[in-house]
Amino acid sequence: MGLDPKKPPSQRLDTLWASRCFFPLPLVWFCLIALIISLLTPLLIAQSDIWFHLRNARQLLATHSFLQTDSYTFTTPGAALLNHEWLAELPYYLGYQSFGLRGMAATNTLILCLVFGGVYYLSCWRRADCSDAALMIIAALLLGLSSSGPRMDHFGYLCLVLLMIALERFQQTGKSAWVIPPLFAVWINFHGSWVFGFVIVGIYTLSGLVKKQQGRIIAEPWKPGQLRKLLLATAASLAALLVNPYGYKLVWYPFDLLLRQQANLGNVVEWQSVDFHSLNGKMALSMLFLVLGVGLLSQRKWAVRDLVMLSFALWSALNHVRFLSFAAIVVVPILSPKLQICPTYDPGKDNSWRNLAAALPILVLLLWAFPTSERLQRAIDKNFPREALHYMEQTNITGPLFHRYDFGGYIEWNAPQIKTFADGRTDIFVYSGVFEEYLQASRTNRPFDILNKYKIDYVLYPPNTSLTYLLDRSPEWRMIYIDSVAALYQRVNGVTTQQLK
Repeated sequence: MGLDPKKPPSQRLDTLWASRCFFPLPLVWFCLIALIISLLTPLLIAQSDIWFHLRNARQLLATHSFLQTDSYTFTTPGAALLNHEWLAELPYYLGYQSFGLRGMAATNTLILCLVFGGVYYLSCWRRADCSDAALMIIAALLLGLSSSGPRMDHFGYLCLVLLMIALERFQQTGKSAWVIPPLFAVWINFHGSWVFGFVIVGIYTLSGLVKKQQGRIIAEPWKPGQLRKLLLATAASLAALLVNPYGYKLVWYPFDLLLRQQANLGNVVEWQSVDFHSLNGKMALSMLFLVLGVGLLSQRKWAVRDLVMLSFALWSALNHVRFLSFAAIVVVPILSPKLQICPTYDPGKDNSWRNLAAALPILVLLLWAFPTSERLQRAIDKNFPREALHYMEQTNITGPLFHRYDFGGYIEWNAPQIKTFADGRTDIFVYSGVFEEYLQASRTNRPFDILNKYKIDYVLYPPNTSLTYLLDRSPEWRMIYIDSVAALYQRVNGVTTQQLK
């Protein structure tokens, strides 16, 4: 007996469990998804921001107080700040404290498995064949590959998936609205992507007001009482946003980013538009062609809410690279039910032992291929100045130090005695003007004026760059250390920060 696509989702899932298959085919597909996640994500462990997040979490647990001011840098000491991702930092820190780099990588793998496991569940709930849904998720993983390292927004995306599941169940059954306010109360402490949650809620709410149908575009109006419940849940969710250690300031932060942090949005790579010459760009272009192809070839109907969500997700992703993962999460449950790539899954013909035999090699490979601490450390050492910091510690160099922006968090975690110039907490450096001056120096626009302004004694920067080219040819600076990752420069004797005072 197959899964009847005309049945409600709950009845279709009941059919699956009634087949008495203790290891069904959908579980085999999920094992494959988990394997791909576990193989891909450790390759991107060398994220620049994870390090200051680890230090934030360590300080929170040690002092039992939330960060309010900057104490890591010498350029903005005492500057007011909001640690708007404090709750997402804790699992990574606990994983690192328990098992080192492998624990941090495992935490990242686990949260992504939960995210895409939720996407898989939602896709099947929306009548997608398990095989088609799994293939779409694998494509989605490749689409969001650049954002698959240890990042705080993964926890935000988990909340997004849970919200989409709750809204879908509410639309189908009238239940699950009560979980939405507590979800937002947690979400705002994880990540600023909670704003997307209200966009999704708004799309569901407004599309349910549409009653007219046109061709293959259908409206799914709310049943009596549903709209009132959803509006009450939305109002309660707005109030729940204030359940955070910073009050209204944390609620305002995403809007502050849009309005006041133009230097951040205009210069940080992940905020840039998609470059179609890059791998990410080519994947995004493939996603566009897939959407167009499904729209033209599939004879299945489109719900109004799906078209609006699809448009919003694609617009967000093409405008900002960091939202490719967001688009993937939204697109998969919408498109996968309209695909017919694989033969339709029939639980009546399923065989648990055959499925288990197929899954065992996948699980063994998952455990065997998970990288060692040494392999993870090598991946990090290719991007961050571990040996240069070791040299600085041996020679008792503590600053003032100008360094590559991405090095900031790594230095703060691994050499906390060194006060940094800046780090990935971009907002406080944008407000103070430090970020703009960093950009000028790194682009060799009056770099020596900026180095003198901040009384810099040392510069730690990747070799073979325009800035190191100027330093190599300046009589005021000399190189005292170099490797493949970083070169360290010192002011020559006779031109020191003491003389600049």
